[in-house]
Amino acid sequence: MASGQAVRRLTLDQEIEGSNPSSPAKMITKGDRNASSKRMKRRILITLSMVVAVFLAIYSSIVVYVFNVSKHDTKVKSDAIVVLGEKAISGTSCFGPRCLNGFAPNAHYSSCLESRVNQAVYLYKNHYAAKILMSGGPDTGDSVSEAETMKTIAIKDGIPAADILVETKSKSTYQNLTFSQKILNNSGLHSAIVVTDPPTNARAGLVASELHYTYSLSPDTNTTCSHLSDYIAREPLAIIYYFLTRKI
Repeated sequence: MASGQAVRRLTLDQEIEGSNPSSPAKMITKGDRNASSKRMKRRILITLSMVVAVFLAIYSSIVVYVFNVSKHDTKVKSDAIVVLGEKAISGTSCFGPRCLNGFAPNAHYSSCLESRVNQAVYLYKNHYAAKILMSGGPDTGDSVSEAETMKTIAIKDGIPAADILVETKSKSTYQNLTFSQKILNNSGLHSAIVVTDPPTNARAGLVASELHYTYSLSPDTNTTCSHLSDYIAREPLAIIYYFLTRKI
């Protein structure tokens, strides 16, 4: 009888010990929690580092691509020259220290825009194409579209008005080429030389390829409007955006 009671007491003691959260076999110490937290933070840090490394590798490759394609002039004789728009009117506003001493508006054609038109005029006069399509929507400097302003400049440079088409609704490189494609097709023009600035040359080519253009590129290499920031920031970011939004 005494032996039976001892066995039941031992079993009860074991059950109580097993259910005790402070039992050495079950107890999770503060040190264990800290170690687990450190392991989790380490995993997160490694994952973030890998993501950043992959992004930087991709971004760097895009920057290199933009630089490499910027001077690619692949022009061949085509049905038309498509000139992508640019801010048309300059001198209507200012920024920076020079504004502190007073600013007198002096509206004039943007040298960036004129340089693109000059490239198109050169191609036309050298018989690369018999038509020029100016593409560019409303300009912030006046009420005239970028396309109409480019047409005016080209006419002053001796291009017959009858040989100039205009697309006046686009507000981006993608829209330039999308809206222009409809005009080209409706006019029976099936191949084009695309004219833009050197940094945008790569993006223009990617969009033209996505839209299944028969095209070549002839960047405006004489422009003074291309800056380092265009190559390492504006265009790589624009290409990434176009990729994510399925424009290229």
